[in-house]
Amino acid sequence: MIKYYIFFLIIIFPNYGFSKSIVADLSSDSISINTGFNGAELLLFGSFDGLEGDDLVISVEGPKADTIIYKKEYVSGIWINRENVTFNNVPSFYYTVYSNTKMSLENLELLKREKIGTANLELKTIKKLRLENLNVWRNSLDRRMRKKGIWVLSKGVGSESIEIKNNKLFRAPVVLPATVLPGEYKVSILHLRNGKIISKENTKISVQKTGLEAKIYNFAHEYSILYGIFAILLAICAGYIAAFSFRKI
Repeated sequence: MIKYYIFFLIIIFPNYGFSKSIVADLSSDSISINTGFNGAELLLFGSFDGLEGDDLVISVEGPKADTIIYKKEYVSGIWINRENVTFNNVPSFYYTVYSNTKMSLENLELLKREKIGTANLELKTIKKLRLENLNVWRNSLDRRMRKKGIWVLSKGVGSESIEIKNNKLFRAPVVLPATVLPGEYKVSILHLRNGKIISKENTKISVQKTGLEAKIYNFAHEYSILYGIFAILLAICAGYIAAFSFRKI
């Protein structure tokens, strides 16, 4: 309830906000993943001291993990994985939304310098590659993540956009898909003007598994060898039962 009181006061007294600063909060800062989890949509809201032509940029970055990209080749009538490249510390989820459909060149250059947005991420591979080869694999990674819906860029249009009122109040949805990994999600709100960061606010979202899924997830990570053996035995038993059932029929 305290969050809603703060939002109410911001609406009633917008001119008494902090000068050149962002005040922001989330409708919820924690998400529980259970068997019925189909994703979540949170509301990010707050106030800022804006002028006409300013840009707001919101980014949500999920836990990082190594990601392998494969290159398929057509061999003897079938497609198989031949080459592969492993990228280090790739965000498992990256959501970026701009307040304007056409951001100024100065602000776009600023985002590039600050490495904000998936296009500006500094990703490294385990084995060194030439720049032209790295770009090919990097583009393949980008296409894969966007196709899965875990790297998202919204440029101020549609339902996933930032709503701004009188250059003082703003709100934006933060949509997390059902495939999100447990962990801490970093949320950043930037107020940009003429290629400079006027103000910045950071917060976070905690995503945790609950119930039976949490126990299985923790067991798989804490006792990976036992979990692997159990998975193999379960697959063998399932195959044997299926074979025995069909044989009797």
